[in-house]
Amino acid sequence: MKKVFTLAFLLLACLWCGAQNDNCFSIIVGKNASATGEVILGHNEDDGGEQMLNLYASSEYLWAEFPGMEVADAFLNQHGVAIVSDNCPSRSTEENFFEGGVCYEVRVAVAKQARTAREAVNIIGHLINTRGYNKSGRTYLVADPNEAWVVAVIQGRQWVAQRVPDDAVMVIPNYFTIDRVDFADPDNFVGTDVFSYATTRGWYNFRTDGNFSFRKAFSTPESRTKEHNLLRHRAALSFFGQSAPENPDEIPFCFKPDKKVSVEDVMQALSLHQPAWVAGSICNKKTVVSTIFQLRSNMPREIGCVMWTAMGRPAVEAYLPIYLGTTELPAFGRFFSAADAEKRHFTDAKNLRVHTPSGFYWKHVDRWDAIEKDLYKEAAAAQYAQKFQAKLMKEQEAFEKSCMSYYAADGTLRNAKGLAKRLNKAIDKNYEKYVKGF
Repeated sequence: MKKVFTLAFLLLACLWCGAQNDNCFSIIVGKNASATGEVILGHNEDDGGEQMLNLYASSEYLWAEFPGMEVADAFLNQHGVAIVSDNCPSRSTEENFFEGGVCYEVRVAVAKQARTAREAVNIIGHLINTRGYNKSGRTYLVADPNEAWVVAVIQGRQWVAQRVPDDAVMVIPNYFTIDRVDFADPDNFVGTDVFSYATTRGWYNFRTDGNFSFRKAFSTPESRTKEHNLLRHRAALSFFGQSAPENPDEIPFCFKPDKKVSVEDVMQALSLHQPAWVAGSICNKKTVVSTIFQLRSNMPREIGCVMWTAMGRPAVEAYLPIYLGTTELPAFGRFFSAADAEKRHFTDAKNLRVHTPSGFYWKHVDRWDAIEKDLYKEAAAAQYAQKFQAKLMKEQEAFEKSCMSYYAADGTLRNAKGLAKRLNKAIDKNYEKYVKGF
């Protein structure tokens, strides 16, 4: 299953997809489907307009932040719970809100409160039940070192969550992928009575529709049949050795891979892109950050949970490992601390390059602009990123083994300050080395 990106492929795929590809994409790998028994959650964040990535580390979480955005941020909290999301338009226009409903609060609440992925599901459900969701629809993906869940929410107070089987892989573009729902199996399904809700609104009829399908009942018909969504979905399935049915309604929620999946595999899947005249790129012109959460239960949390971060388009950017035990990052944020950024997330969030000209992210933006205009620069950038990535992956095991010296024999962290200093220095050093090769 290992995919090798050759220079010839990169030359062919030299141009980025156009403005139609302003959507996100996510991948979940269950612990028994992964190569080393870890849960993997990967996500490409795709957004238009001026965007500025900020990265923060605090005692509560690692945070990939986009100022002013309600639905773009990614978190990995102190308990090893990660959350990202994909836009999934729904049929609902119900304005059943209390205190304006929720949207951005969903991921912040998970980042601050959830100790497990299942608890994250409960937190999301409680917010939707009590206050209502004020956007059309969205799928939240939450994971911890033991399991992962997919939580589909629609405008108003309806939601459903499905656990990803440990031996399976799940991929999602920008439509709901939850299909069959079985609330008689609470270990794998929870949510509101979506059956009755869809029936009363005429979105589902047993006589004409047969077995209930959440995605068919609640997705907008446009999102379910959009070529770009289907092509991306099929591209990911093909990458993992799967075939996709011609009928989009028959694409499975998840699948068992023919081989164990590694973090490198997920990196490569999220890097897939096509020439600009072909729809269906997973990595595209609007990809503003790519994050892969490597969540391991057989290691101390501080080094067992990693947020691999590509500072933009993963086809030409390397993923750098940011360990959960990291307490300080290089000047990756427009504010001094995560607390300051949280307070001012929605303020001073326009004309960011004018107001924050020294932001680290602009170096990457300028690089992409230059790459787009030159075929050979793109090929060289991709080749450099792959080489740098391979070196990081080769060094990972030895680095983590050396970090175990900060723990006692029973696994107790005996030198927290020393470990934090080591992890802080590692991301600083890796980033400095990486950008020198631009």
